[in-house]
Amino acid sequence: MQIKTLIVPGLIALASSTAFGFSNGAPVMRTGAEVDGGLDCTACHRTFAPANSDPRGKLWITTLADYKPGVKQTVKVQIQHPEANRWGYQLTARLASNPARKAGTFTAVANVTRVQCAGGAPEGNCGDNLEFAEQTQPASFAGQGGGASWEIEWTPPAAGSGDVIFYFAGNAANNSNSNAGDYIYTRSAKIGEDGACNLTDTPRITGLQNGASFWPGPVSFNSIVAVFGTGFQRAGGTSNGGEYLNDQTFPKKAGCVAVEVNGTRAPIAYAQFNQINAQLPTNTPQTGSTQVRVIANPGQTNERRSDPFTIQVASAAPGFFRLLPTPCIAAIKVDTGEISGDPSLLDFAKPSKAGDVVSLFATGLGATDPIWQAGEIAEGPSRAAGNITLEFNGQPVDRANILYIGLVPGAISGLYQINMRIPNSNIRPNAHNELRIRIGTDILSPEGSTLYIAPN
Repeated sequence: MQIKTLIVPGLIALASSTAFGFSNGAPVMRTGAEVDGGLDCTACHRTFAPANSDPRGKLWITTLADYKPGVKQTVKVQIQHPEANRWGYQLTARLASNPARKAGTFTAVANVTRVQCAGGAPEGNCGDNLEFAEQTQPASFAGQGGGASWEIEWTPPAAGSGDVIFYFAGNAANNSNSNAGDYIYTRSAKIGEDGACNLTDTPRITGLQNGASFWPGPVSFNSIVAVFGTGFQRAGGTSNGGEYLNDQTFPKKAGCVAVEVNGTRAPIAYAQFNQINAQLPTNTPQTGSTQVRVIANPGQTNERRSDPFTIQVASAAPGFFRLLPTPCIAAIKVDTGEISGDPSLLDFAKPSKAGDVVSLFATGLGATDPIWQAGEIAEGPSRAAGNITLEFNGQPVDRANILYIGLVPGAISGLYQINMRIPNSNIRPNAHNELRIRIGTDILSPEGSTLYIAPN
C-alpha cells in the first residue's frame, strides 16, 4: 500500500515567450516567504500547484552552521526530481529579528548568478532594497536530468545582526519553454551568528526520557529523547531544530545549546529553557550505560558544560507518541488524513472503527533497512529490521493487519510509522483500547497508550 506520512502545516498570466525568459530568473519575491506575501513560482507554473505537492522531488541548502559577520561564504542550493531536465532557483536572505529586512549581500557571477533587487533598484546594485539571487539562463542546465546545484557567494551582515533566515524556491522544469509541467518547491533555513551566544547559566540535566512515551526506562540509538533540566535557553526562548535544517540533516546546535552523548553531538529537534528534544546518535552503545551532557554556547570561549548525566541504553526502547495530556496515540486515518482519537478528549479528532487503516507514530524501534544516520531525513520507506509485533488489548495483532513498520519518509530518522488495519476481533467499541509494541520476546513499550474505537 502507499505509505502516507504525517506532516507535523492580481497576477498576470504570462505568454510562453516570457516564460522562456524566466530560465534567466523569476520575478522578485517568489520564494514563498510569508513576509513577501507568500508568493512562489506556482503563480505562473501552475500545473502541479501548490508548491511541494510532489514528494518525489526535494530542495535543500548547504551553508555554514554559523556565519562570521562580514566574511564572505558560499551558499549551495540543490534541487532534484526524477522527471525534470531544466532547473532554476531563487534565494533571499533576511534578518530573523525582522524578515522584512535583508541580511547581507549576494554577489553576481557572470553566466552563473544574477542578483535582482526589489523596489526597482538596478540589478546587482540593490542598496538597502531586498536582494534575490537567481540562476542565469546558461546555469539553468537545459537537458540535464536528475538534479542541479548552484553555489552562490554571500557576504553576511555586520556583527550583532543575530540569526539569518534563507528563503528559497526551486523549479524542476521539463524544458518545454513554457510554464506547463514544472514542479515547484519552497523551503527556508536558519543559521546563527558566530560568537553571538551569551547564556550565563551552566546547564543542569535533571532527567532524560523516551521522547514519545516519556518513560524513564532505557533508551536506544537513533531514538528521540527528551532531556529535562535548566539553563538550556533564555527564559521564554525556544529553538526549532527544523528551522536550522542544513544539507538535509538536523542541526547539532539549536539556538545556543548542544547535546553530547558519549562524546558525540546529537541532532536537536527542539529546545526551550527546560527541555531539549534530541535524537541519540547512531553510535550510541546498545547495552549498559552512557553519559549525556548539555553544552551552552558551544564552541565559544564562554562555553558552559553540564555535569554528566548517566542513562541506561538498549538495542531498542519503543514508545508511542501520544496526543498529550490524553492517552491517545498520535495516529491518522489513512483514507481521510484525519486525526484518530477520542472526540470527547480532543475536539479535532475522529474515532476509528474496526477495518480502518491507521498510521501510528513511535520512536525507539531499533535498526532499519536501509539504515539512516541520526539527524538524516529518511528519503523513502525504510522498514524496521527487528522482529516487531503489536499487541491489541494484550493479544497479538495478526500480521496480515500490519501493513508497514518503519521510518516516516521525509522525516527525521528517529520517527517511525506503523500502518495497521484495526482488527475485527478483540476490540472494545466506544472505549480506549490499549496498544503496545513488542520487539523480540523481552522488549515491550509502556502501558497506557490507547487507540479509541468508535461505538457500534
